[in-house]
Amino acid sequence: MHDDTYFGQVRHWLVANISANTDGTLSIPAGSGISPYVGPAPLPNYLYARPHRYVFILARSSGPVDITSEDLRDLQRPYAAAMSGNQDAQDIKDRWGFNAQKLLEQKGLDVVGVNFMRVGGTLRSAAANMGMMAQGMANKVRSMI
Repeated sequence: MHDDTYFGQVRHWLVANISANTDGTLSIPAGSGISPYVGPAPLPNYLYARPHRYVFILARSSGPVDITSEDLRDLQRPYAAAMSGNQDAQDIKDRWGFNAQKLLEQKGLDVVGVNFMRVGGTLRSAAANMGMMAQGMANKVRSMI
C-alpha cells in the first residue's frame, strides 16, 4: 500500500447511521451526512505518476454512531500537511489527514464490505484539484480574519 504519511487520506464522503429498508433501498437519516461527496480529482499522471487509490468501506455498528468535528480533528493530528480547522467548511484542507482505520477502531465499527478503484489524473481532474485547493486556502484565510 502507498500510505501518505504527510497528507494522510482524503475523506471524499462520510455518512453515518444508514440502514437498509426491506425492499433493499437505503434509508439515510437527516443529519447523518458528515462529509458530502466530493469526486476524484487526482493530478495528471505526468506530474504524479502513481494513480490515486479510492477506497469504499461499508461498516456496521451495534447502535447509532456519532462522529464529531473533534473526532475528525483528532484524526488529522499526525499529518504535517493537514490544516486542522473547524471541519465546518468541508473543504479539501478539512478532509486531508483522515484515517479510516482509526475511525473504524475508535467507533467500534465492523467492516462488512470494501472495494477500491485507482484513478489516473487528467488536465480536467487537475483543474478540479486546483479549484478545491484554492477554495480550501480561501476558507482557511477567512477563518483567521
